[in-house]
Amino acid sequence: MTLRSLVFSAVLVAFPSVLQALTLECSITRSNAGGGYITDVYILQHDADSGRAIVSDGLILYFNDEQPMTAQVSEDTAKKLVLTWRVRMTNRTGQTANMQFRASFFKADKTLVVRASPGGDYTNSFEGRGRCTPV
Repeated sequence: MTLRSLVFSAVLVAFPSVLQALTLECSITRSNAGGGYITDVYILQHDADSGRAIVSDGLILYFNDEQPMTAQVSEDTAKKLVLTWRVRMTNRTGQTANMQFRASFFKADKTLVVRASPGGDYTNSFEGRGRCTPV
């Protein structure tokens, strides 16, 4: 099973009301700006009726026991859907960080901008851009 299939399958299991929800499969263009925190594939799902949203990618599946995560809906307008979430990561030496993510989906042209920034006193951030396809 490919990573794309695994990410998508995890979302379907976590959010079975798929017929009512907007489900997006998003491909991000590889770039050094992602810093290794922005992955190639994101699956976003938003149910406007309930206000619930979930997100999945390879990083989430790795650090969250192969399960997608609940995301907060920061904005949902005719032009844009913005989801935010936090992933707690542990590196090889045991240090932990809470990486904060923000995904902005622009509905007119179906583009996605994902930004990641570490919690705490760090000022750096990472970004990836790509396109989404409704599923």
